[in-house]
Amino acid sequence: MSIRIQELARDIDHLINLDMNRRGVIRQLYSAAQARIAQPLVFAAAKALSRALSPKSVVFIATGWLDRPWVTPKIGELDGPPGAALLARSIHQILGAVPIFLIEEELIPAMTATAIAAGFAVLPPEQALKAAESVAPLHATSVLNFPTDIDQAQTRAKELLSQYHPKALIVTEKGSANSKGVIHNARGMDTTACMAKIDEAVKIFQEANIVTIGVGDGGNEVGMGLIKDAVREAVPYGAKCVCPCQAGLAPEVATDVLVTASVSNWGCYGIAACLAALHNQPGALHDETMERRTLREAADSGLIDGNTGFIDPGADGIPASSHAAIITLLRQLIANAVSPSGLALEAEKQGSRLDSS
Repeated sequence: MSIRIQELARDIDHLINLDMNRRGVIRQLYSAAQARIAQPLVFAAAKALSRALSPKSVVFIATGWLDRPWVTPKIGELDGPPGAALLARSIHQILGAVPIFLIEEELIPAMTATAIAAGFAVLPPEQALKAAESVAPLHATSVLNFPTDIDQAQTRAKELLSQYHPKALIVTEKGSANSKGVIHNARGMDTTACMAKIDEAVKIFQEANIVTIGVGDGGNEVGMGLIKDAVREAVPYGAKCVCPCQAGLAPEVATDVLVTASVSNWGCYGIAACLAALHNQPGALHDETMERRTLREAADSGLIDGNTGFIDPGADGIPASSHAAIITLLRQLIANAVSPSGLALEAEKQGSRLDSS
């Protein structure tokens, strides 16, 4: 693959890892992930998905962060579902795969509303798969509950594997357990009980040689086990938390590919942008209007900005206008890449060489 394709992906990496909310950790997390992946992160993810997925194949996308569980187990965070839904749209449009979302039962209504805002009909899985074969276009997805109990999560993962034969698992903004099996929020507090145990799906799917991709922004998410030493060193509470386990929030489980971003939604948008450029389909990255619409519908379904605590169409303390601006910049980057003299046409000429880089 041309070095110019990877240069585009590197620019996308740099954009989505801009420390907009000034948390002060993303540069260290990105550097550590870059050292492990040894190529632009969004390129590695887009390439893995391009290899794994084909029309009508299933991709599971897990997300959802139950926030403020010490108040109520029914409040979810706005970072996560919009990115998952809009990445699913791009994957479906570019690769023809059928996305199925995995989330806690309490967040199914919010995820459903968010997926509808991204343009999907939300149907039972069998109907979503049937829609992929429809003679008239119907772009469908499904939203399924994933258990918070470890034993049930293991059983559920095996059932999903057997029933739907997925080709990839993407996990974005989802808590992951440390060395003592405890899942923490960014404040170093124990949130294990309320969180779906997606770690179990990652492990079971990896045993079946299914590609796994993690997206995160704070160090405590599924996939960050790939850079757990950097998390312990750079992230507050990374090495020592405030809960009785005292083992820190650094996760143990690693995904095959890890994409870091200042906001996990942006990590998903970065993957989508790279996919769009690789496949010469710039229109497959959503526009600013759909970004605002999806954020608004996610907020109207009750999801909160995790930083401010308000039900508002911002995420991680950043307003909707800035999220839309990221989409503007990504769209401009890939528009230039797929111009007649641009990168995607160069990639198209190389065809099967996608796997060689």
